[in-house]
Amino acid sequence: MRTILDKTSSKPLYQQIVEWVENALMTGTMKPGEKLPSERDLSHYFAVNRSTIVRAMEILHDRNIIIRRVGSGTYINPQKWGRYLAPQISWNAESKQTHFHQYYHLDLGNGDLPAMLYPDLHLPEVDWQLLIREEQADSAHKLGTITLRRAVQSYLRTRFDWQVDLNHILITAGTQQAISLITLGLLKTGDAIAIENPSYFYSLSIFQALGIRIYGIPMDSNGIIIEKLDELVDRYAIKMMFINPIFHNPTGIVMSQQRKDALLAYATRKQLLIIEDDAYSQLSFSPQIETSPLKKQAKMEQILYLGSLSKYLGKSIRIGWMIAPPAIVEHLATIRQHLDSGLSSLPQFMAEIYLEQYALHHEMHLQTKLQQKCNAFIHWLESNFPGTFQYQIPTGGFHLYANLRQPIQLKAIEKELQSLNVSYRRSDFFGADLPGLRFSFAHFPLSEEQNHNKA
Repeated sequence: MRTILDKTSSKPLYQQIVEWVENALMTGTMKPGEKLPSERDLSHYFAVNRSTIVRAMEILHDRNIIIRRVGSGTYINPQKWGRYLAPQISWNAESKQTHFHQYYHLDLGNGDLPAMLYPDLHLPEVDWQLLIREEQADSAHKLGTITLRRAVQSYLRTRFDWQVDLNHILITAGTQQAISLITLGLLKTGDAIAIENPSYFYSLSIFQALGIRIYGIPMDSNGIIIEKLDELVDRYAIKMMFINPIFHNPTGIVMSQQRKDALLAYATRKQLLIIEDDAYSQLSFSPQIETSPLKKQAKMEQILYLGSLSKYLGKSIRIGWMIAPPAIVEHLATIRQHLDSGLSSLPQFMAEIYLEQYALHHEMHLQTKLQQKCNAFIHWLESNFPGTFQYQIPTGGFHLYANLRQPIQLKAIEKELQSLNVSYRRSDFFGADLPGLRFSFAHFPLSEEQNHNKA
C-alpha cells in the first residue's frame, strides 16, 4: 500500500519522508539493521521525484539514522551511536508491557537486587501529621526533606570522609530521574554527549527521545581512554559526559587512580561537564579498592554526582541524590516541580531510616553475599563453558562481563544458555562493538538459597 504524503502541507515533502522514517523507527515499524528499498522504489512508494528521496536520504544519513554500505545498499543504523532523531516525547503514550514473564532457572539478565538480599527494615512508629507537614514544606517539596538531606550528608561523610553542604544536595526518585532532569535542564536538542562504550546509558531512551546524540568512549581495563575521548570532543563538540567509574555497568571495571587523575585534568582543561553515576561503590569485595567519588577528589563545579539506593534496597524504594552546585540544584528542582508533584515523604523517611540505622551492616552483608555468589557463578560458568569466555574477575558490584574468545560461536552459546534456561544481556544492548554477554551474578543462587527455595 502506497504511503500518501500531504502535498497541501507547508512542510516540504522530503521533511515529511524524514519524519515518516523517524516515526517508523520509534514505533518499531522499521527495525535497526533493516535494509531500505532502492531510491527508485522509494520514489514510487512515496509518489515523489527521486530528487526528493535523495534529499531525505541525505538528511537521514547526516543524522546517522541510516548508513550506506558500498555494493550492498542503505540500512537503518543498527546502533544508536551518533544518531539524531527529532524529539518525540509523549507523556500520554501507553507504556509497552510484557504480559507474560518468562521464568528462568538462572535469571542472570536481571540487573536488580534480588528480593532475598533486601534488608529487613523495621520502621519506628510514624507520626503521619509530622510527615505531611514535612512534605508540605517548600524546601522539602522542592529539594527533598531536610532530615533525609542531613542523613545523606552524614552518610557521605562517614563513607567517604566527604563534607558536602546541604544546599548542594537534591533528593531524587533515583538515578534515572536525575539523568532525565539533567537532560531536560542542561542539554538541548541536537547536543552531543559522550558515554562509555559499552554502557548501560546506551540503553536509556531519554537521550534519543529528546534528540540528543550519543557517542561512545572506548575503554580498557583502567576505564575510559582519554585520547579517544579527546578525539570525540574535537570532532563532535561534546557538551558533557556520563560515566559510571566504580564497578562499571556492564563491565565491572573500576577506574584506576591514574586514569581518574588524567580525566580530571582533561575535564578541567576542556571545561567538560561530567555526570558521575555511583550505583555500586559500597559493594566492594576488598577494602583495598579505591571507591572514592571523582566529585570528592576534585571538588570541581563541573562534576555532578549521582547516588542511589536502588542497588541496596531494590526497586521498591526509589530514592537517590544529586550533589551539584546550588544554582544547578535549584534549576533542576524547579524543572521537576513543573513536571510532577514532587517526592512523597514516606519513601524519603524509609531511606532516612535505612541510611542512619541499617546501611553499614547491610552493605557488609551484601559484600559478603555478592562475593560468594560471584565465586559460585564463575565456577558454574567454567564448568559449563570451559575456555569459552574471556573476562576480568569482578572485584565488586553485580556483574560479570564476558567476551567470546571465538565470536563466531555466539549463536551456539546462546542456544546452549537457552537450553539451560539461563537469561543474560547481550553486549549490543550496551552498544558494544564486540560480541559478549553480561551476567548478573547477584541472581546466582547459593546452595543454601536453593535449599530454601525447595522448602
